[in-house]
Amino acid sequence: MKKIKTIFASLVLGLGLTASMTACSDSKDDEPATPAAKSIEASYQGDMTCSVMGQESVFENMGVVVKATDDATVSVTLSSFGNPPMRVPEISITGVKVSGTDVTYTLAPTQFSGTTSDGKAYSGTLQGNFAANTITVKFNLQYGAMPMPMICSFTASKK
Repeated sequence: MKKIKTIFASLVLGLGLTASMTACSDSKDDEPATPAAKSIEASYQGDMTCSVMGQESVFENMGVVVKATDDATVSVTLSSFGNPPMRVPEISITGVKVSGTDVTYTLAPTQFSGTTSDGKAYSGTLQGNFAANTITVKFNLQYGAMPMPMICSFTASKK
């Protein structure tokens, strides 16, 4: 009988230790995941490269602002760039879907269009990704009366 009590006491002690170790776990599973859109929301500053018919231009210190509009959607605002008379004004692209996990996110291909304050039409497609605290945004922009698109790429780290 004494042996059974010893075995029973050992089992109870073992279960108690197991339960306390499980309860003290510092697993990230208990923490709610940050929504994809909130994870990449920031202001970014960097250089952008644009190509028109194979002619490449670099626009330095370009700003891009990514703002979450819900858990899986962002708006992307591109600062103005270029020189008059072909200066492209600030453009905001809304409804960009974001998916991914804690370390890598994708900005889904999104078509956009609009008219600037001075009446010039624009349209294009934007897509991108975010990894290692760096965003890459690629977009094709048809601006004004230009017969060919501007093919642009922007990469910068989160501020």
